[in-house]
Amino acid sequence: MTFCAIASKAAAGAAGIVAAGLLTATTAFAAAPTFGRFGAMQQFVSASGQEVTDYTVRDLLPSGHNDGVWYSDVTVKAAKGDVTPIVGDFNARAANGATYTSIEGANPYGLTNQSLPHGAQATGRIYFQVNNGMPPDSVVYSPGGAINLLTWQR
Repeated sequence: MTFCAIASKAAAGAAGIVAAGLLTATTAFAAAPTFGRFGAMQQFVSASGQEVTDYTVRDLLPSGHNDGVWYSDVTVKAAKGDVTPIVGDFNARAANGATYTSIEGANPYGLTNQSLPHGAQATGRIYFQVNNGMPPDSVVYSPGGAINLLTWQR
């Protein structure tokens, strides 16, 4: 094998490594956390890219029953593929970092955990238990307990 052939193969291998690095960087960039105001639609793209969910969180309000429960009205749309909204992946957050988990279960106006086919949407409430803490001012979406990928705030 000549020196030119070896150099060509080495250059091709290096180009492949660089291309793989760019692909990884692009993928990591796509999963960067996003921030928006209440009422803004934000997208969550699954790791495979086969499912895309549009989430819109409209507000964050106390229930008015003096019971420590707060709620947000949320719309979920299956923008690509079949998606399943997971209520437990949402949390309310206060300015001091206090995190309040969502209340899962049968709530009369609650957002469903049912699968939505491509193009379908559902609207409902997500409830948060806030007792003896600083009032929350944002809602975060942390799939599987990962980092906060989506945040809505005032």
